[in-house]
Formats: sequence, C-alpha cells, structure tokens
Amino acid sequence: MIDLLLEGLESALLPCSLILLIPGIAVALAARQESTPALVGFVGAAWVFSWLRFSATVDGFERPIVAMAFAASAALLLVPLLRRLDVLALLGGALGGAAAAALWQPCVGENFGTLLGELPDQAPAGVGLLAIYLLGVLAPVIALGAVMHLIPNPLMLPVRPVMMAIGGGVLGLLALTTAVGLDDNLVSKLVSLSVN
Repeated sequence: MIDLLLEGLESALLPCSLILLIPGIAVALAARQESTPALVGFVGAAWVFSWLRFSATVDGFERPIVAMAFAASAALLLVPLLRRLDVLALLGGALGGAAAAALWQPCVGENFGTLLGELPDQAPAGVGLLAIYLLGVLAPVIALGAVMHLIPNPLMLPVRPVMMAIGGGVLGLLALTTAVGLDDNLVSKLVSLSVN
C-alpha cells in the first residue's frame, strides 16, 4: 500500500496528473472560504468516477456531460459569494472532480498498472487501493486546501475576488475546451510529455 501511495505522489509531479490537479486547484480557489467542503467533494468524486471508469463499470462519459459538469461546478462554486453555502460548495467540488476524473489518463507505474489490471475483479479492496493512489496524486490539492483553511478569513478577504476569478475562469475554460473537443489533444499531450 505504501508503494502505491509513493507512486501516486511521484505521479503528482508528472504532466499527466495536471488534468486532475488543475481543476482541483481551480475548485479550491473558486470556493474560497468554502474550500474544505469543495475539496472533499472534488476528491470524493474523482475517486468514485475514476473507479467507475477503470473498473469497467461504465464505458466512459460523453463530452457534453463532462463540459456541463465543469460549467456547473464553476457556477455552484461562485454562488457562495453571496452567503455561506457549504452544500453548494460540496456539490460544485464533486462536479469538478467527476469531470476531471472523466478526462484523466493516469501515468501508469508498476504498482498502479497492476491495480488497474485487477480492479474489475477486486471490488472492495480495489476501491480502497485506488483511494490510496489518488491520495498521493491529489496531495498538492489537499495541501492547498489545508493551507487555505489555516489562513484567517480577514487575511483572505482582499484576494477573494482574484481567487474567484482565477478558479471560476479555469473551470469555465475547461468546460469550453471540453465542449469544443480540445480535451483529447490536451490530455494526449500531457500523457506524451509524461512518457518522455
């Protein structure tokens, strides 16, 4: 299990993981003071939807649905500007995590490759092992969420509009690139950069 976690941490440093990390960072920034529930939703949905894909439970997700999930994530995460709505932040993060997982093509190392081969046959154990790997891959996003949680709200107040604009803008851009079909080229390029 430790080898799988370490492999996930190593994968977090490779370009192929950016398709998970960039939306995760965008979710944290767009959610601002609600970054904790948003990231819980993001990580949980990335885990569940990755398992659904890699266990062959579902064949994949249609491009328009993924694009709409990114757009809905941005919209839901921008709503809490008016008042604290942790449920909307959780749902917005979950939609972002599901959409990112639908696009993710992991960098397969030895341990994760073995897990992927056995995942359809290992329902309970495979789900847990995938969670351990994703914990490593998403460690930078989880660390960002922890840091944002520790910064006092009065210090965050001046940068909240900038965070909202960057996070919402990135999620909106991901929705647009997915809707027009540029996601395949982007993911392929990230994977090829990781292999080289």
